[in-house]
Amino acid sequence: MPRRGDIGPASPRQVAIARLSALLLLVVAGVLGTAQAAIASTTQPPDLSYLNAAHQANLTIIQVAQAAKTHGRSSCVRRVGALMERDHRRLAAQELKAAGQLRVGLVPIPSLAQRQKLNALAAKAGTSGYDAAWLALQRQEHQALLTLIGRELAKGSEPAVKSVAKGAQPVIQMHLQMVAGKCRVGTETPTVPTGDGGQMADAQRARSLAALVLISLGVLLLAGKRTPVRRRLIGVSALVIGIVLVFARPPGDSGDVPAAGRSVVEQEAAIPPTRLTLPGFVNAPVVPVATGITGQLQVPKSPTDVGWWAAGAAPGSAGGTVLLAGHVDSAHGRGVFAALWDVPVGTKVMVTAGDGSVHRYQIVARRIYRQDDLPTDLFGGAAKPRLALVTCTGSYNHSAHRYTHNLVLYGVPLVRT
Repeated sequence: MPRRGDIGPASPRQVAIARLSALLLLVVAGVLGTAQAAIASTTQPPDLSYLNAAHQANLTIIQVAQAAKTHGRSSCVRRVGALMERDHRRLAAQELKAAGQLRVGLVPIPSLAQRQKLNALAAKAGTSGYDAAWLALQRQEHQALLTLIGRELAKGSEPAVKSVAKGAQPVIQMHLQMVAGKCRVGTETPTVPTGDGGQMADAQRARSLAALVLISLGVLLLAGKRTPVRRRLIGVSALVIGIVLVFARPPGDSGDVPAAGRSVVEQEAAIPPTRLTLPGFVNAPVVPVATGITGQLQVPKSPTDVGWWAAGAAPGSAGGTVLLAGHVDSAHGRGVFAALWDVPVGTKVMVTAGDGSVHRYQIVARRIYRQDDLPTDLFGGAAKPRLALVTCTGSYNHSAHRYTHNLVLYGVPLVRT
């Protein structure tokens, strides 16, 4: 017999009431979420309307991506799902960051229509048609998100929100390539071809040849015991200039590369960058880029712009690698990162974000890698924040229009005092 104060087993009526209460709470939450989204789309400024709609789209894509872990029938769908979940969590965090700066909240759940699509997909779990339905829903949501982004870029006015939208655009386009038709997995380490002119390599080769000629000439002119004074002066001058040209070659590896140390949860809620400044070397706009269908990083079309790897960290994030890539040269001449060959360790760097904030770094290391052998962690995050500036170096193949190596300058955030 139960003692006074004990709670006995719930009666069928109590169980029914509890279930009904829980169901009503879910319905109310859904109605409130849908109503809030409707209000946002009809009464709020374009920027806030975009943030709400884009956030709901990202939440939907994340839920679809998560479902692939347990229900995806092919390894491709499961791998693409994991990649999309990671990228869209980052995009959702950036939206919350922008909303926080505007002091507004965002709808925390997908819309009613999106939830119905999620339920329809869940109903196909365990069937042979699940993967096709999964790919179709991801295509639909990504295409809808691209439409939202286009509208925000055309009508939005808040710089931080537009920066977030612009940064999301190439990531969405990259994902669409993975789910267009058959499933395709993206590469973990894209190649970074940032030189298609060869002028820098040709100039370096010419300097090396000139150095060899001058040193040889100097040795010949100085040979012999009784050389005229004038000949001796010319010989010494040729020898000195040749040696100077030898040492004028770009420096090699130096400094200590900041360790990546993959974090358990990447903390990259920050506003995308819009400008890079290395006083005396580079002052250029930054535009977001991602990978194309060939697995190459799609660097900006203009050789005067710097590309930001939009699937990576943004400046000011608590962790991750902010990767910026730029042309060393092009068919039209030197590129925005031609000066990187001469940037020494210790140089200060400033990266301006879309909200106007300025993040300061210091170059602490330089490394030269074969273009097909870049470190995977440049694209996969890092436990602590760091900066990576990437361009091309080495010799140039004029037939393939490609450099053999990449130059990477690593930086770490400067602590403000």
